[in-house]
Amino acid sequence: MTTSNRRQENTMPSRKSHATPARILTAAADHIEHVGLYQGDHLWQPGRMGDTAPCTVLHAWERGVRSVRPRWSVRGEPWDIFHRALSDSLVVLSNQVNGRPVSEVRWRKLKLTEDAYRRTLLWCWGDEPERTTAEAAAMIRAAAALYPSDGDHSIPGCPTPENMV
Repeated sequence: MTTSNRRQENTMPSRKSHATPARILTAAADHIEHVGLYQGDHLWQPGRMGDTAPCTVLHAWERGVRSVRPRWSVRGEPWDIFHRALSDSLVVLSNQVNGRPVSEVRWRKLKLTEDAYRRTLLWCWGDEPERTTAEAAAMIRAAAALYPSDGDHSIPGCPTPENMV
């Protein structure tokens, strides 16, 4: 390999793989294992805490989402796949935390959107007293296991209630 080929190889952007709920959740579990679980009454401020400060389960999920997000220059199908994976990963993770599929009655009674309710569920679960980083990572990995890691996520859908929890 010539020097110019090596230089070109090192400067070319790496191609991201397609987004799947399993990839999102695995990246989330890896992140929370790396930095630890944040709990407490003090306001959590991700912008001021950097990439190595302990995080909430919700923030770990968001880090997983960012890890598979297509580049802004990409158009079309990768974004459709990404949005389905994002939605399905939030559903499967919040259902795992809840111990069963979350009923839409819950967020409607509270006059919340489904997304807001599911995100709040993640935040509250991780903030339970005595919750550990290991428990959080294991729960996220259990949710990721509901999808094959190399599965094609170009078809919308989530695991059925029969194969959850």
